[in-house]
Amino acid sequence: MTRILAVDTSTEACSAALYNDGGLFCEREVAPQGHTRLLLPMIDRLLKSQGLGLGDLDCIAAGRGPGSFTGVRIGVSMAQGLAFGAGKPLVGISDLEVLAFTAFNRTASGKAVAAIDARMGEVYIGVYERDSRGFPSLLGEEQVLSPEKALDYVRELINNEAPAIIGTGFGTYPVLGAALNGIRTDESLPWADSLVRLALRDWELSRARPPEEVLPVYIRDQVTWKKISEQEQERQSRKMKI
Repeated sequence: MTRILAVDTSTEACSAALYNDGGLFCEREVAPQGHTRLLLPMIDRLLKSQGLGLGDLDCIAAGRGPGSFTGVRIGVSMAQGLAFGAGKPLVGISDLEVLAFTAFNRTASGKAVAAIDARMGEVYIGVYERDSRGFPSLLGEEQVLSPEKALDYVRELINNEAPAIIGTGFGTYPVLGAALNGIRTDESLPWADSLVRLALRDWELSRARPPEEVLPVYIRDQVTWKKISEQEQERQSRKMKI
């Protein structure tokens, strides 16, 4: 019997999902400014609907970004707090991977390109291949690029294959999807019901970690999210060089 709670607030989508021994239950809402207000009541309703408490869970999962700076912080910090309080491990899942998984579930494509609008004339982008179980396998690295550079990057990885395309980046820059001859899905946001299924995979593969080891991922500014110990080591290293 496996029970996993997942939350995601990395974009304008706010959602929570509960996997309970084969059953999947989700609450979701598009609310760009409402994540803090909505998330805890969503979690509370989901747990109560199944007669569960946090202590009954095996682990907690969170969308770790990339996405909105504030949104990613809310989701990860909320999940960390719940995991710490309940003494449970945490799983962090890329929101680009969540999108790719959704695309694979809605198309027969062997590859998927997920793009989230990163503002400032750029997109967060990831290219994925469908593995033998139908899960996304990252090709290359997650990137933050201009649409023009993103197009060049993706073309190097898809080998002229028509990929499934998904995410707000394609809505903001429709020329990107058209140039890729991509198969558009009917979804553009990462939701916790897809995230919790990826978290179940990671739980089964023993990838859950102590809450303090799961950090937000901001591709544009990775330095912000280095561990305190790593930041201190860098400061000491700079002093020694001086």
